[in-house]
Amino acid sequence: MNYKLSIVFIVLIIISNLLAIATAQEPGGPNDSSIGAEDIPQSVLPAEVPPLPPAEPDPRFRQVKPAESAPPPLRGHVGEGDFDLDMPWGEPSFEAFRASYLSDDGKRWLAAIIDRASPWLSYVMERIAYYGLPEELAFLPVVESEYSPRAVSKSGAMGIWQFMRNSIGGYGIRIDDWVDERRDFMKSTDAALRKLEENRASLGDWNLALAAYNMGLGAISRAVASSGSRDFWQLRDKGFLAKETSSYVPKFLAVASILRYPGRNGLPAAWKAPVEWERVELERSVDLGLLAEAASLPLDSLRQANAELRYAVTPPWKGYGLKVPTGSAIIVTAALADTSRKLLRYQLHTVRSGDSVSALSRAYGAPVPLIVDANPGLDPNKIRIGQVVVVPVLKEGALPPPLEIVPDDTVFGGKYLVAKGDSLWGISLRFKVRPETLADKNGLELTSVIHEGMNLSVPILTP
Repeated sequence: MNYKLSIVFIVLIIISNLLAIATAQEPGGPNDSSIGAEDIPQSVLPAEVPPLPPAEPDPRFRQVKPAESAPPPLRGHVGEGDFDLDMPWGEPSFEAFRASYLSDDGKRWLAAIIDRASPWLSYVMERIAYYGLPEELAFLPVVESEYSPRAVSKSGAMGIWQFMRNSIGGYGIRIDDWVDERRDFMKSTDAALRKLEENRASLGDWNLALAAYNMGLGAISRAVASSGSRDFWQLRDKGFLAKETSSYVPKFLAVASILRYPGRNGLPAAWKAPVEWERVELERSVDLGLLAEAASLPLDSLRQANAELRYAVTPPWKGYGLKVPTGSAIIVTAALADTSRKLLRYQLHTVRSGDSVSALSRAYGAPVPLIVDANPGLDPNKIRIGQVVVVPVLKEGALPPPLEIVPDDTVFGGKYLVAKGDSLWGISLRFKVRPETLADKNGLELTSVIHEGMNLSVPILTP
């Protein structure tokens, strides 16, 4: 009996060892080199560092899902086919738009637009995640502007989100002689997303919010009140919506249903890597061309990213945020700090009879404050004949041609109809005559005010 028990005992030991070896070879088993957080003894963790509090959601916006720091570059090619917005599968106009966009020409068009969107799409997706909004909104500029920052509609809407001048109030968008920030892809994106969420909060429905982006919140609110319905499709079918708006929503939803999962819809399964941007605050005006050269950056990239600039020169005020590719802020800042570099082009102008700073401003296209800033100690109301004034050059072709003065005894046999904004100085430049001669031939003084519609005698210039 003892002999038999010994054999059983030995067999049990052998089986136990074999099981131990097998367990050690399983991935994730006790001998696996990977260690999870639950495996770390609590005594090893720092006791004095409290966990970070959860981020406070912006009270103005509904948090649909947690914000992400940055979207994956190729998101939308794999995974479950879910959408943040309700897709009206089977609705005739929606399906007709889908069929059109899924044609060979339609897919080529969509692929070209998404390729064009590559400099902006990463930022748009990041802000959508920040505000907790439906991801499909990233494709609204495809319908609005084909993702072109310089797009201008027949009605004057501008930028990738197509803001009208009268719809920018309260969104921090600036329009002046230097910038039109409807073309600023960062500011306009934040403004558009805020506007869309405000529409949704007011109307309680994303389809109506999208319709209001096209037709106006007031108009959609009146349509809802008149019809007694908050269903976009009912409002459309009952004729409460403008024709354009009736197509706008199904058209956008069709585009979004395709681009959310492009690889599944026959589009290229890989897009360009996302482009990231950062801002550099400027203390003075700089010429983009000179800065690009100094910082070894592509000029086209700077122009594209800062499409809000009316000139290839930044504004004269301090604090303008120049957008540059991420990682290049250091070299741009170094170029700006190099006082030996001239980052603005200038023209030297010798003051002649009849000149004034305001006339120089009109002739060269440079605002008076910028001319004054370029000439320390200059009194814009007191310039003298022979004085040399430094005039910043803001755009190509802004320089007036060299003045070839015609003789004072030239016959003034032509007529010129004064247009809005004309001055004696500017007209004299055009007709190559001294301003005092032009004034004398027309019975005027150099200080006389000319107005639109006046007929002035001018010399007839031969080619």
